[in-house]
Amino acid sequence: MVEKKEKNSTILEITDNGCGIKPSDLDRVFEKGFTGSNRKKEHSTGMGLYLCKKLCMRLNLNISITSEEKRYTKISIIFPNSSLHKR
Repeated sequence: MVEKKEKNSTILEITDNGCGIKPSDLDRVFEKGFTGSNRKKEHSTGMGLYLCKKLCMRLNLNISITSEEKRYTKISIIFPNSSLHKR
C-alpha cells in the first residue's frame, strides 16, 4: 500500500503481484458478477470489486484500476481533500 499526496486529493494505491487482468476484461471488473476470463469461476462471486465501487460512489470517492496480465494489478482510491474526508 502506498499513499500519495496530491494538491487536491490523497491517493491510496493497493498493488499485488498476482496473475493480473487481461486488457479485454479491465473495463468490466467493477460489474456485478464479473469474474474475468482467467479466473476459476467456481471459486469467485464477482462481487468484491463491484462492492468496492458501490462503496466509493456512496462516499464520493473515485476508484480506478490498472493491470498488466501476468504481472500486477493496482487499485487506486482517490480521497478528495475536504473536511468530509479528513482522518
